[in-house]
Amino acid sequence: MAPAPPLVMATATAVALVLLLSCVAVVAKECTNVPTQLSSHTVRARLQSTPGAEEWRWRELFHDHLNPTDESAWMDLLPLAAAAAGSAEATEEFDWAMLYRTLKGGVGSSAARAGAPPSSSFLVEASLHDVRLDPGDEVYGRAQQTNLEYLLLLDVDRLVWSFRRQAGLPAPGVPYGGWEGAVVELRGHFVGHYLSAAAKMWASTHNGTLAGKMSAVVDALHACQQAPANGGAGYLSAFPAEFFDRFEAIQPVWAPYYTIHKIMQGLLDQYTVAGNGKALAMVVAMAGYFGERVRSVIQRHSIERHWTSLNEETGGMNDVLYQLYAITNDQRHLVLAHLFDKPCFLGLLAVQADSLSDFHANTHIPIVVGGQMRYEVTGDPLYKEIATFFMDVVNSSHTYATGGTSVSEFWFDPKRLAETLTTENEESCTTYNMLKVSRHLFRWTKEIAYADYYERALINGVLSIQRGRDPGVMIYMLPQGPGKSKAVSYHGWGTQYDSFWCCYGT
Repeated sequence: MAPAPPLVMATATAVALVLLLSCVAVVAKECTNVPTQLSSHTVRARLQSTPGAEEWRWRELFHDHLNPTDESAWMDLLPLAAAAAGSAEATEEFDWAMLYRTLKGGVGSSAARAGAPPSSSFLVEASLHDVRLDPGDEVYGRAQQTNLEYLLLLDVDRLVWSFRRQAGLPAPGVPYGGWEGAVVELRGHFVGHYLSAAAKMWASTHNGTLAGKMSAVVDALHACQQAPANGGAGYLSAFPAEFFDRFEAIQPVWAPYYTIHKIMQGLLDQYTVAGNGKALAMVVAMAGYFGERVRSVIQRHSIERHWTSLNEETGGMNDVLYQLYAITNDQRHLVLAHLFDKPCFLGLLAVQADSLSDFHANTHIPIVVGGQMRYEVTGDPLYKEIATFFMDVVNSSHTYATGGTSVSEFWFDPKRLAETLTTENEESCTTYNMLKVSRHLFRWTKEIAYADYYERALINGVLSIQRGRDPGVMIYMLPQGPGKSKAVSYHGWGTQYDSFWCCYGT
């Protein structure tokens, strides 16, 4: 296939649009977005919890991705020295600045910064330190108090048990169960959510006990990151780095970057909301480690191979890296964020195509949120347009009256929602992330319709997750079928210490 046309005279918006469309065309065979049953967290949890699971299904579903090609029009854009792995010259030549210039068609970081939107035109969020909810309020106050009680119930040693074991450190106590279980591949994700929730809860309540717990978790994770088993290279996770070997080889593994995103975001929130400087240094070290991994994949294989790996769920890696770049102004963080901007999905939205059907919803909503952060830190208007179109499509064609979206974790045919009313509607994670999309849009535009959506989804899809005043008892899905009950969906009500689904975190 011929390389993309020259972009020298294009405007910034046209550059980005052509880039996205070129990515869709060039890597269509590998960066396909084609979902499999294994896109569903529910299915993967079921397979992992069943002894003697049908491993042949894993091999069969991933068969088409086991023989990736090294040929790529993208790599033709890079100097040969950069494509040749294993030499000092290659390492020196393959720098982040060069890759950034390639991705942007010659536009450097300062130019991107120069196009940043005037932040004075955005609505400014009130600090959580300046906001208090009335604990006597029967809706919001009660919900906050119930969450606070749950955060205080959780034990530090049990939360970090798998991190310590992975790092070769003493691990007193026993791990939690459910998706935080010691052999579950997604383990560690809830700990990242815990750090985010604790930082924001502390800012709003200044609860001293919670402050001590969250600081203890950060200290424990810091010890794990510095442990000899992790080589001091910045790696931090509750599972071994071998999971990323499988991810990069396009082999079955349960979304390791999804979990890493949660940990990085939790640590970043501990810095930005709770003022923990150690947490920022930990995030920077993690970004350095994973930046080297991504660079190695592109060197040894191709950038196309990297795009292919993004068929696996990566959470909001682009989002947290853009946030980090806004703090550090380190171009390596900006480039790494770009490399998680899944082009074959954002490209569809760039040409305003409603092709959401059959995509795993919560894999892709966070990518749009990351695109919104890209707009905020670089000023690229294309990503504002992408987010606006995405919100319009989801809200008009894929949303229930409650403001929620998805059925069995996926989007299906637009404007055919009556056929999907079951017990497995409106995954809680999707509501949480759609709130982020609408929040950004409201801040940018001040259009009340986005605030209306936010209120509708918050009341119906977030407050409804809890079961009254029971701390740590929550749902995964919000059933929409006639006469259906929260208690009789596939997951039903979770438990305090043995569920820890993705929706427990969000």
